Amino acid sequence: MRVRLTYTKTKLAAVGAVCTLMLAGCMPGTIATTVGTGYVYEQKQDQKYKHDVERAVDQYQQDHANSPCQHGEDRIMEPAIKIIKEHRLTGVNEVIERLDTIYNDHSLPDNVRAGALYNMAVLESRRKHPNKGKARDYFKQLYAEFPNEYRCIFVESDWRDRMIEKQLLLPGETVDSFLEDARRDAERRRAR
Repeated sequence: MRVRLTYTKTKLAAVGAVCTLMLAGCMPGTIATTVGTGYVYEQKQDQKYKHDVERAVDQYQQDHANSPCQHGEDRIMEPAIKIIKEHRLTGVNEVIERLDTIYNDHSLPDNVRAGALYNMAVLESRRKHPNKGKARDYFKQLYAEFPNEYRCIFVESDWRDRMIEKQLLLPGETVDSFLEDARRDAERRRAR
């Protein structure tokens, strides 16, 4: 019995050694394949993301082709788009942080600060997973805090109503209820 047990242990040890050697021989190839697959996948994700950003920019341009803004107030900030395209995971947040810094710098002229606030609102309303609450707050803040800036986007028009429907309405809300809420909120902000 003792001889047989020793023979079984030896056999198991030999099989284990052979399996270990086989795995060790396959491992570098497996690792290289995994790394290569991950790299290709990441490249495809980057390309898809850049394409999605380009599509979003095209959609924004189409939406704003009939905007009542005649002086380019609602134009796209090219440097922001470049950052968003190049930094898939952090780009939108990085741009919003930079815009927030500009907005909070009270030494800058109102039109620059208003532009930063407008672009934060647009980014929040049009990002992959929109934050309509933030976008709404930014637009209301823009309306109340900068009465001489971006008035063209607030002018009563079919275009304005379509943009509100498309980007800012919460479930069950109408354009009229949104505008009424925005008017009350703007009055509260001005009263402060």
